[in-house]
Amino acid sequence: MKINIKRLFVIAFVAMFSSCVGDLDVNPIDPNLDFEQDVFKDITGYEQVLGKLYAGYHVAGQKGDDNESDVSTIPDGGMSSYLRNYWNLQELPTGEAMNAWGDGGLIPLQNGQWSADNQYVAGMFYRLFYMIALSNEFLSQSSDAKLDERGQGSLKEQVAQMRAEARLIRAISYYHGLDFYRKLPIITEFSNEAYPTPVSEKELFNFVIEELNAIEELLPEANMAEYGRMDKGTLWMVKAKMFLNAKVFTGEDNPVSGVTSLSEVIALTEKINAAYTFEENLLKLFSADNKEAKGIIHSVPLHPENTKGFSATQYVISAGTNGFYANHVGIAGSAGWGGNHATREIYDWFQDQPAGDMRGKTEDMRGMADDDKEMTDYTTFLAIYDDLDMKDPLNYVHGLNVTKFRNKNADGSSNGFTETYFVATDWPMFRLADSYMMYAEAVLRGGGALKQQQLSW
Repeated sequence: MKINIKRLFVIAFVAMFSSCVGDLDVNPIDPNLDFEQDVFKDITGYEQVLGKLYAGYHVAGQKGDDNESDVSTIPDGGMSSYLRNYWNLQELPTGEAMNAWGDGGLIPLQNGQWSADNQYVAGMFYRLFYMIALSNEFLSQSSDAKLDERGQGSLKEQVAQMRAEARLIRAISYYHGLDFYRKLPIITEFSNEAYPTPVSEKELFNFVIEELNAIEELLPEANMAEYGRMDKGTLWMVKAKMFLNAKVFTGEDNPVSGVTSLSEVIALTEKINAAYTFEENLLKLFSADNKEAKGIIHSVPLHPENTKGFSATQYVISAGTNGFYANHVGIAGSAGWGGNHATREIYDWFQDQPAGDMRGKTEDMRGMADDDKEMTDYTTFLAIYDDLDMKDPLNYVHGLNVTKFRNKNADGSSNGFTETYFVATDWPMFRLADSYMMYAEAVLRGGGALKQQQLSW
């Protein structure tokens, strides 16, 4: 957890939520479309609606780009996207990253002055509940009763896994909501309250864990799902993150009766670590061919033609580079927005790491004439263009420019697409490295004895 907006929405919640109930209605706008009969006429319809849920992490609306955003809280559709808001709220308040644009809402985030009126704070809130509403609608339309009503009883086994995925997506939204806002209402496909009431942090925490427990056996085995879909490995990651932050989220070490949180983290991460293997080529995790990389537990797929958006990897690459770095990361010059840059603390930390740690590999161009500056090594993750000290946060070339993610393959070759504005690099939502880190933290916090094998990690 990077930011705690714990109390911002508690007072204003009822008025805020009542104003958006209509916005969360997922019935079609076209009165000539019979939503149930036309959409859910066969298994393809169920798959397409589930696909809408997965796409919601990156694509802002029905048409991609900035067009027809599903959430209108932020006027710019691309800026309203789920993972773009998530990144901004997680990173900008930490002091590790700054944004040079001066856009409304970003400066308060990085200055620690956000409020419920901040468009990104509000935008993330609405995105979460839009995802929850979509999930609930899918669950309502895919119940056994609905399938029987439509004469689709033979689809129940296939749909059961889809329903588990929808519940997992909903649980992730509640996990993110608990992280950012703490108290939220629990709204499921069975809810009918006009003005849902926020529940306590502990009650929300237990709801998410109960959901994860209920759907685990309905999901594919870890590392066995169709690419881009969630499986038990994803569920274990979410559950481990919940228990690792149990005290922060609820104020209690062990908020789930009969469960020791840190011991649960160790048990979950041991299962994850056994199911996945590390990628030997670190660069491949952050390149356009990361679809083939090991060590990614769940990816959000991006396609430069079919999923055009300004979130996820697109945002990290475009906002984190400018035209100077365009060729290095494999994008059109106009796709480098010159926004997000890092403070020197990241550079300083890597100076104390063993030689050869490519995570801290830096191209230092200080003192060179602008015409002489160039990125000479494709494997470079960091760059100092002008001044390592961030004297002016609104000057993109102050501080550290981060080029870790790129739109080329890991070997520097083209990703194979002619489109160079929108990227082809998938977003690694959960990674094996994070599981190892959670295991180590849980052990060091007293969750268990460190085994000799783990000392080598």
